[in-house]
Amino acid sequence: MNAPLLALDDLLDELWRDEVASSRRRARIIPTRANIMPQRVHLDAMIPREDFAVEGKEFVLDLFPSLRIADLVSDSPILKLLRKPDFQRETNHWTPEQVCTFVQSFLDNEVIPSLILWKSPNFIFAIDGGHRLSALRAWMEDDYGDLTISGVFYSGAISKEQKRIANRTRKLIESKIGRFSTLRGLVESGGNSEQERRAKLLFTRVITVQWVQGTAAAAESSFYKINTQGTPLDEIEEMLIRNRRKPIAISARAILRAGSGHKYWSSFPLETRDVIEKISHDLFNLLFEPESDPPIKTLDLPFGGALSPLDALSVLVEFLTITTGEEESVSARRGAPEKQRLRTIGEYSDDPDGTDTIEVLTKALEILSRITGNSHGSLGLHPAVYFYNEQGKHSRFLFLAMTMLIAEKLRNNDGVFFQKFTKARAGLETFLIENKSLIGILLQNMSRGQRVPNTRDLLAYLVAEFSVGNAVTPVMAIARLGLRGRVFDVDAAHPTYFSDDVKSMAFIQKALESALKCPICEGRLDPNKSVSYDHKVPLRDGGGGGVENAQLVHPYCNTAVKS
Repeated sequence: MNAPLLALDDLLDELWRDEVASSRRRARIIPTRANIMPQRVHLDAMIPREDFAVEGKEFVLDLFPSLRIADLVSDSPILKLLRKPDFQRETNHWTPEQVCTFVQSFLDNEVIPSLILWKSPNFIFAIDGGHRLSALRAWMEDDYGDLTISGVFYSGAISKEQKRIANRTRKLIESKIGRFSTLRGLVESGGNSEQERRAKLLFTRVITVQWVQGTAAAAESSFYKINTQGTPLDEIEEMLIRNRRKPIAISARAILRAGSGHKYWSSFPLETRDVIEKISHDLFNLLFEPESDPPIKTLDLPFGGALSPLDALSVLVEFLTITTGEEESVSARRGAPEKQRLRTIGEYSDDPDGTDTIEVLTKALEILSRITGNSHGSLGLHPAVYFYNEQGKHSRFLFLAMTMLIAEKLRNNDGVFFQKFTKARAGLETFLIENKSLIGILLQNMSRGQRVPNTRDLLAYLVAEFSVGNAVTPVMAIARLGLRGRVFDVDAAHPTYFSDDVKSMAFIQKALESALKCPICEGRLDPNKSVSYDHKVPLRDGGGGGVENAQLVHPYCNTAVKS
């Protein structure tokens, strides 16, 4: 037997300690475990989803005791009846190695846990075993999230990262097992090679089935019990499942897949569905396009960070909670003013017809359009300046803090703030660029619940100070956050070869030095996402349309400042 594998937490801790030991440098930037992102194979297209509660004429079905590989071929009646619960997490939690190992186990007649199924009036639901069934079907179809079935499911919106992981899975399986079509062609062979032996088992091997008896409520209860044991649901997954009919949950899932994939909004009227998909597609493009690869070689970076499903869903839920901005009063201590807090996802009512979902998406697009894009009010914030650390890693807390600040000013109709922001912009951006490592350390020293509101307050403070020409030192910023400490430069030995982080740092530093600047506010321009073409000499003063009279500026600077 192989030596026992190192537990995941232990492995992460080991990697984390190694990284810390090798990366002590100026301002002591300490990597977090969140930066270690395992690759996950996207198998969500292999088995369709359906609502437990859909009623229909009962069909007769003998509760079969086992499932064969033949039941998963494309024209199988069993496959056509097979569904996942619509609230189940995306089938994307297995690594390429796990997919390969499971298919090997199936072919080598090793013990495989039973499937747990439930028969509804219309379909057969996989209560437990969705990943196992999806892995087998992906192998049979040679589609690990990137080919025909997945392409239709995702309406062609498949990320480069998803394609890379799929291709890696395919190569791994072909090297260790072989394609399904290859083994199927060896079924009649008389040989005794490993592949031929596996081929003989292919259509005789079965997976045991257990059945949940009872109503849809009993089946849903079984799902929760099963999925909170063994490999439990992630916190964000459980939150979305339990709040799956809330407008923020529907909106987050719609944005994540640019309005494609499983349509959690399928019960809404057609016109409503079309609007949801259109706005979700627009928000996806603003937040997650283009994809970036380490090391960073471009300043055209996605505002919402990487498109890792769980991380992206978590950011989206917080982003939508902020942009929707429904507040509730919070009782304060005697004599203190009443406080307000944003409502959580569970405090919203279910959305029966899509109206609330459209409202959530519309508000999000309105606020994001003030951050980026070419609308008249767009500040055109440069993501590398405002939302990424010096190593080229996205900071969700900076992104959410700026979103919160802008959302509050818009809700309060505070037009003066945006004028101040324009005056402060040159000094603010210089401070953010020069103190990226410090800001990262400050975030590390705050509790998770403090990071967004405290960073919002810091940004508001910096805007206020720089707008009137005041200087702000790092020590002043630390004090503003209620922290105590001093800033030291730490010199340490560096490794022989350049890591991706070092390469990204080198590129970002040089690229920001030479980045285009708006001649009106002196802030950096992000021309790939947000730019306006301005007459140096206005038309009303006789300025012409030649290139000598053209300048690139932020949309807000062109429409609200210069005018």
